[in-house]
Amino acid sequence: MRRALIGLAVTTFTVLALAGPASAAPGQVTQFRFHGTFADAFWFTSSATSFTDTTVSVSTSKQGSELFVDQFTGNLDVNGNFTGGTDTFADVTSGFSFAIHQPLASASTSASGLPATACTFDANLNLIGCSPTTIDLTATWTGQGPIVRGVTNSRFKIDGISETDHFNGTLRTATATGTVAGLTLNESESQASDLGVTNSAVISRCIGLSC
Repeated sequence: MRRALIGLAVTTFTVLALAGPASAAPGQVTQFRFHGTFADAFWFTSSATSFTDTTVSVSTSKQGSELFVDQFTGNLDVNGNFTGGTDTFADVTSGFSFAIHQPLASASTSASGLPATACTFDANLNLIGCSPTTIDLTATWTGQGPIVRGVTNSRFKIDGISETDHFNGTLRTATATGTVAGLTLNESESQASDLGVTNSAVISRCIGLSC
């Protein structure tokens, strides 16, 4: 049960999107672009009575900056059964700092009094309620191992809908430490962390009745 709940907090890299439908009827075009740097981290901590999944994803690009943080804490009974939990999350485009040092050697982010939302769940993961809150956080990444470079292009088309994907970027795995909402997160608790530079785009075209 504990591992199954990890998915509640895992969030893949969140990018800032630039989207705009074309004005010409009957088709439409939507574009999502990201050209910038990012850092992601995921930590898992546990004890006999609880576990916590923490995700931090931060980026800066030509489209703007974004910080996403999610922390899910689950409570356990003496038999290890889930009895309820709290999910605290924030998604902002200002009010934080982010620095990345090339070539993907290290990165850091911090924020104080970040506006967030805290939601509580019962033992069946039914939502009990949510309320506004604030959180403080710091996170530091240290690059590990080789820098991986890649370029991919793909195109998909079916029933009047086509999508073109382009990716050109570099990625490096990392270790991460930090403090999120008062919880200290150690390097040994870092499950999946990385640094990257990405130039990517997704262009979707829709024609006729498929739109």
